[in-house]
Order: sequence, then C-alpha cells, then structure tokens
Amino acid sequence: MPFIDTAADTSGLESVTEEGLEAIQRKTHVGKGQARRRLIAVAILAEMEKQGRTLAVVTRPYAYMHEIWGQEVVVNVPQGFVTDFASIPKALQMIIPPFGRHAPAAVLHDYLYALGQKKARPLADKLFLNAMREAGVPAFRRSLMYRMVRFFGGGGYGLKDDWMFVDTENGEPVQPPYGHADIAWAPEKPKRGRKAKTAPPADDIQTA
Repeated sequence: MPFIDTAADTSGLESVTEEGLEAIQRKTHVGKGQARRRLIAVAILAEMEKQGRTLAVVTRPYAYMHEIWGQEVVVNVPQGFVTDFASIPKALQMIIPPFGRHAPAAVLHDYLYALGQKKARPLADKLFLNAMREAGVPAFRRSLMYRMVRFFGGGGYGLKDDWMFVDTENGEPVQPPYGHADIAWAPEKPKRGRKAKTAPPADDIQTA
C-alpha cells in the first residue's frame, strides 16, 4: 500500500470510481523504486523545540494507506501538524539521524502517537515499520527503529501536549482543527473464531 500525496495535482482523474482511485494512487504514490515528488513538505520552526529537538510543521498534507484485519485504513496527516521527526537518542544519531528517508514514516508515527487512540499503540508502531519499508528504509535501520519505539515509546503515547498545530505562514500556534479524541483510525481486532481476510501489517518483525 502506498503513501499518497494528498496535495498532488489530480485534475482529470475521477476519484469516485475504483479505476479513478487506482489512477490517483499511481500518480501520487512515492515508494522505493520511484522518484520522490513532493511526498511530504515541512517547514522548520526555528524558535520552537521539544527537549532540545528541532520541531517542524507539515506544510503539505499527505496520507498513508494500509490494510489491517481485512480493512483498508487511510491515515491523513494534516497541514499544520507539528512534528519532531524521529526521536533518536543523541548516542544513536550517528547511526540514525532524526531526519532522512524515514521522515514520512516518522511524521506519520508522531501523528498516530499524538492521536493516542486507546489500545492502538502496537498497530501505530506496526504502521511505522511498514511505512518505513514503503519509503525504502533499509531493513536493518527500520528494524532497529521499530524496536526502539516498541521498547521505549510507551511514555510518549497519547500525550496532550503533542497535539499541536501552527499556522504554516507565520509559525504561530493555532487551535487544532479537530480534537484528537475524535479520530479513530485503527479498526477493532476480529473476535476469536472469526478469520480476518488479511493479517495485520507484516514486515520482518512480528508484533507481540
């Protein structure tokens, strides 16, 4: 499943049909084997930091599509959302910089953690893993980053202060466009005895 540049020019494409949706996906998809064209655009917030880390604001909205428990999930990362990319400890930044090919997945992960949907953290981490694969992050790096968020990321899930938006023109804080509690992106896991059409997102690591 692809990343989708939701601000891309899709003129002439009919999104109401299945064929039209596939055409939009082909036109806006950015993956390992394709040229990156405006998948994600951010602006650095020079006067804002979080625990010494540089913050940025999403200036071009995008989405990530994936299938979980047989249901297609589309997560839309909105314009104005504030992110610190990947929260990499200083000791590891020589190996994994906060910003790189994994950046679109890191912003997605920040957004899912800021939403903080109950009982959805394992799936948020799993989407992070699969989104890194879609972006072409090497297996060793994405495996290490996934393990880091699984083992050490729990304290940052659902923090109220992380639900932050700014004006993309002047960097001034603005009221969020909607409450994070209003967004439910993760479907419920099928009850025992019912087989899902498709397993949850899979990569080279299985969620416990």
